[in-house]
Amino acid sequence: MNNTAMTGNVENMAQRNRQILAMPNVRVFYQKKGRAKYISHLDITRCMQRALKRAGIPVWYTQGFNPHMYLTFALPLALGYESECECMDFRLSEPMDLETVKERLGKALPRDMAVTKVALQQAKPQEIVQAEYELRFFCNDPAQLISALTAFCEKPELIVMKRTKKGEKPVDLKPEFQLLEHWQEEGCAVFRARFTAGQKNINPTLLTDLFLKENNMQDVLVQVLRKQIYLADGSVFE
Repeated sequence: MNNTAMTGNVENMAQRNRQILAMPNVRVFYQKKGRAKYISHLDITRCMQRALKRAGIPVWYTQGFNPHMYLTFALPLALGYESECECMDFRLSEPMDLETVKERLGKALPRDMAVTKVALQQAKPQEIVQAEYELRFFCNDPAQLISALTAFCEKPELIVMKRTKKGEKPVDLKPEFQLLEHWQEEGCAVFRARFTAGQKNINPTLLTDLFLKENNMQDVLVQVLRKQIYLADGSVFE
């Protein structure tokens, strides 16, 4: 191959990459429940890469010596949590109908994971400010637990040690969450609450662990389900 041909190929590849980068990101919303809640975020990334390959979806790869799928996840879920509103962004290398993406990827995912929606990216992950959770406390006396947790959350401050990249530091949870409602089910007390999320992410178990410890209820089992993610104006993250 002569130099002119090589130069032409490089220029064509560069033009092709510019065209792909100009395309909007695709955002996949999915659920992660049941046994899937024990899949770590790192393994979720690997799982999605394999599923996209099996589904035959033309995903754009990064350039360089080690090309890989460019996937991004907004607000990665803590291990052991369930969620109805996980999302993943990627860019197609060629046009594909979004309903086709949803159908193919849904069939390629493992049990307890399901695609709920596929759309073009709207808000950026950096715009997330809150996440809503359903906290289920499995106990012998749901009414008593509801009363105790409600009273606990009325304290003027709730100090916990939060782990950060620079080590642990004390954090007051009081301004970082809001209880919205609660109800009882058989053998279970359920709370719906919103927590600060995004740039400053507050894990709900910081609150539940502190409550159970101070009330000597370590035998109570807590199940966390993320219901929705919100922007600063109160709209749903899409």
